[in-house]
Amino acid sequence: MSHSNQSIANSIEELTAFTSQPAVWLSELTELRIFELSGEDASAFLQGQFCNDLAQASSTQAQITGYCTPKGRLLALPTLVGFENGFRLIVPSDVADPFIKRLSMFVMRSKVVITELTDWSVIGLTLQESDNDLTEHLGALPVGSYSVSTSDSAQLIRCHDDRSASYSGSSARTRFLRIAENENQQQLISSLPDVKNVTDHAWRLSDISAGVPSITSGVVEAFVPQMINLQLIDGLSFTKGCYPGQEIVARMQYLGKLKRHMRVFSMHIDEKLDIDTALAAGATLHSGDDANAGVVVDAMPVSGSRALVLAVTKVMAEADFSLAGKQLEVFEMPYSLPSLEVA
Repeated sequence: MSHSNQSIANSIEELTAFTSQPAVWLSELTELRIFELSGEDASAFLQGQFCNDLAQASSTQAQITGYCTPKGRLLALPTLVGFENGFRLIVPSDVADPFIKRLSMFVMRSKVVITELTDWSVIGLTLQESDNDLTEHLGALPVGSYSVSTSDSAQLIRCHDDRSASYSGSSARTRFLRIAENENQQQLISSLPDVKNVTDHAWRLSDISAGVPSITSGVVEAFVPQMINLQLIDGLSFTKGCYPGQEIVARMQYLGKLKRHMRVFSMHIDEKLDIDTALAAGATLHSGDDANAGVVVDAMPVSGSRALVLAVTKVMAEADFSLAGKQLEVFEMPYSLPSLEVA
């Protein structure tokens, strides 16, 4: 979800520990920013801007949603959650400013106020199902996908499970995003027992393993929602009203055939590989003589010798893909790809 400036190569040791050691892992996601949209027209305004159905979002149910150009290309992919006075958006820092600037242009006479919560922050928690009960510190843990526990001081969002530890034989691990005032977050962090801290690279690896995309500066306007499987992770509605790019998105769904979709791959890495360049969002995949067979959405090491790659590729069931000269192997996703069944 967020892209840190820290070198990926420098994170290999912590990522290896993250995928192999059972623990409560905590990431301070400083590369994510939080915005509030309030006012009596906030709901109607956002419903006309995003590709998901805002009527399904509340203080107990969050959602991933896309913000598109009129050509249906994604500019941002916020996580949205309701609260008493409106909605909160969690957005990666490197696309936040242009996203909010563009969104603000369309407020016009609507009674909508957009405010950045600079005194709030985001943390990510990853834990084993068998971990000791954390309700004493976190309150009631939401159970369903993107369900939310909301209190006066914080919101806790259940995210898609982390599957990166499957490389070490472990089962899926539960994940939560928590948004709260900075002081509240620090109080929580200091009170949690036996927590291991990791950078946002670990959270990104979890998203990759779960088949959950992010839109950052390297891939702005690169994809239509279906290309990054939004319809498969409840991030796209085909029954809501109009929004920018809606005609393009609907036409692809009902009249066209999906030619690109998102998959997770595993690849070998070594010391000779420039990891930060090879695994960068926007890097291109090859397939035979095709030098434009896919685009990296995000990628992270799971150890010193392997990495996971989340990429949008051409729909080719048996194709051999490579990245930076390294062969890619298909990594099992937590959801099926209908586009492969009809390819």
